[in-house]
Amino acid sequence: MLVDSEPGIPASVLAAAAGARKAVLVPVVTALAIGTVFVAVYLAAFHAPSARHQPLGIAAPDKAAAHAELALNNAAPDGYIFYRYPDAKAARQAVTHDQIPAALVADGRGTRVLVAGAQGPSTVSSLTTAVTEAVGKPVPVEDVRPLAAGDSRGLSVFYAAFGVVLAGFLFAVSSYQIAPRLRLAARVTSMLVFSAASGVMVALIAHTAMNALPASFALVTVVVGLLAWASAAAAGLLLRLFGPLGTPVASVVLLILGNATSGGILPATFLPAWLSPLASVMPPAAAVRGLRGAAYFHDAHLTGAILTLVAWGLGCLTLQYVLDKVAQRRATTAAVAAGTAAGF
Repeated sequence: MLVDSEPGIPASVLAAAAGARKAVLVPVVTALAIGTVFVAVYLAAFHAPSARHQPLGIAAPDKAAAHAELALNNAAPDGYIFYRYPDAKAARQAVTHDQIPAALVADGRGTRVLVAGAQGPSTVSSLTTAVTEAVGKPVPVEDVRPLAAGDSRGLSVFYAAFGVVLAGFLFAVSSYQIAPRLRLAARVTSMLVFSAASGVMVALIAHTAMNALPASFALVTVVVGLLAWASAAAAGLLLRLFGPLGTPVASVVLLILGNATSGGILPATFLPAWLSPLASVMPPAAAVRGLRGAAYFHDAHLTGAILTLVAWGLGCLTLQYVLDKVAQRRATTAAVAAGTAAGF
């Protein structure tokens, strides 16, 4: 039996409290389950990442290109997809437009690797190491798209996305805890205010204050705001669908699976086969692609990212609207039936 160990708690709250066994066991089971999923997913994804169908460019004579491809395939079967380019200029163009993250070039200037440092140190290091081993000697590295001065490790976009997804999740949870029966129109209004404020806040910090996201202020605001909106809408829908279980379900879907597949740490080509498909559809991955493309790669992937985030927001809110209408219709039908029965 629960006792009033805190006299300031209203009697109505105490009366609605769960039984002692449930109050003790449920938080333990829930937190342990979420922690286990988090550790399992992140360790499976990042404890020993290896390339899988990783795009790699080659601009070299046929003999040298064939030798490099054979060596890389022998070292990592199915690890790479090779794209041939006629010269260093074409390879550089592909790297700077995020068509490939790196390219092996061999011409009159010698052998070298063109990389986009904006892809992040982990990606660049993995690819340059693989190419060096394939060539059989140290190869000079030329960074044709370096990171911004305020983002030396290339993780700012990941942390920005992670923080916004976390904020969207907490917004939805607190919104339903404070007002579980709030009309959808009012909830959407609150959500839009939160999303707009999130976009401006992150743009002020990451773009203006720290120079960590060198896209325009407006683009950072829009993409981050859409990520906040999509995350809050998705979390709200899961809470609406699953009730008390919605919080752990939303935390697994958005905070664990969403952020693990965002590409902020490593691209999807370094994720396990069972996890990488999520990188093409989850909101954090779309936002990371859009922000990185806008910041470094001539707006590559920006349109697709915006469309994905808008689809998530509109789709989740539409489903929630339908659920609310169905529930309202059932309640009306039940009330009419009860009234009819009382009349007899």
